[in-house]
Amino acid sequence: MQGSAGTLLQVNATALQAGLRTGMTTARALAMLPELQLCTRDPAAEVQALSHWARLLYSLAPRVVLLEEMSPALAVDISGNTRLRQDDTLLQVVAAWAAATRLSVRTGVAPTPLGAALLAQWQGAGSRSGSCLEPTDWALLWPQIPITLLPCAVATRAALLALGVRHCAQLQALDRADLVRRLGPESLHVLDRLSGRIDDPRPALSFPVDPEVSIPLYDEIRHWEGLRFALHRALQDLQLLLRTQAQASRSWLLQLQGRERQWSSTLEVRDPTTNVETLLTLWQWRLQQQPLDFAVHTLHLQALAPQHWPGRQATWWQDGVEEARWQLVEQLRQRLGDVAVHAVAGVADHRPDYAWQKVPPGAGQGEANAARPLWLLAQALPLHAPPLLPPAQVERIEGGWWDGQDQSRDYFRWRHPGGALCWVYRDRRQGCFYVQGYFA
Repeated sequence: MQGSAGTLLQVNATALQAGLRTGMTTARALAMLPELQLCTRDPAAEVQALSHWARLLYSLAPRVVLLEEMSPALAVDISGNTRLRQDDTLLQVVAAWAAATRLSVRTGVAPTPLGAALLAQWQGAGSRSGSCLEPTDWALLWPQIPITLLPCAVATRAALLALGVRHCAQLQALDRADLVRRLGPESLHVLDRLSGRIDDPRPALSFPVDPEVSIPLYDEIRHWEGLRFALHRALQDLQLLLRTQAQASRSWLLQLQGRERQWSSTLEVRDPTTNVETLLTLWQWRLQQQPLDFAVHTLHLQALAPQHWPGRQATWWQDGVEEARWQLVEQLRQRLGDVAVHAVAGVADHRPDYAWQKVPPGAGQGEANAARPLWLLAQALPLHAPPLLPPAQVERIEGGWWDGQDQSRDYFRWRHPGGALCWVYRDRRQGCFYVQGYFA
């Protein structure tokens, strides 16, 4: 609704079935439907929602402008795109995006930005067509647009209606000098921009580098489960936006805003193409580990440092196995913590105790030494029943005086009576045997 008196600007399908219409006062609407839920118009939220759509439209054309006087609306220049100009290709693409985001969108195609916006509104009011590309057809169509749709001042529109002007054709037929003298140049300026008689230059929209979306919550949420729908919606919108721009992100910033407090967290994933459902599960596991001790009224999600991502080449065999493996790693990290899940990377050191280090998953590099086991014990265990004699093949390791960890050992393989293949060494200074690791 809008204004202190309360006027309905938009109504959903349920309200339409109950007899509610745009332009109706809130008092009359509540009398007809007492359980009606009213939302005050938020211009800032409207511009933010349109900014998200503008990012999508930039994947189709190089120029997108904002028409603030049209409630507001967006206009995209497709004059240089032959494919979009054919039939209703643009309308079909926008309709597919609207279906993916579950939004109701009105579209119009015309030679002028204002004309396209008015056609979109006219279509919603019962017009037969929302698309007119040819200038000759546009010259016949725009005079039929009702005066009530023009973005003029209320007093100007009321004066035109009092003169009996109902359509743009009747407005065009009036004496221009007399009309300017009585009502000012506003109505004629709008008419000239609509018809294309004068140019309508507007600055192109620009955005921050990192795509983001904010979702206001109609009820304050005090538990993580209540954030699921809003978080799913934010992830879906950002993934669609990144996909249309051939981009992907490995880092996501979530901010929860309350009246007096704010909570934020960053989620890192290895695969930039992680789907929405997996991201939602990872976020839920992270959020459930921390108690929510304040009421949340706004959810803000941002894709940090998006990168160009042309896509991934599918394989003939075991397609999706690698993705499933890394999804498991991400799930373990969110449930157990980042420090509990790690990979192992080699270090340039001949001593087995210092020849490896913990690294984040996916960061392990270097070739493994086939003569040494992958399973090393955190601390070597003494052998109470050592082998009588070491085998012929022995790996001797000496040195380490430079860091105070000097070693003198003979390493070899030894089969335990229980069947395990062990990696054993003999301390040449003490003469004792120890188990350092296992091959199986």
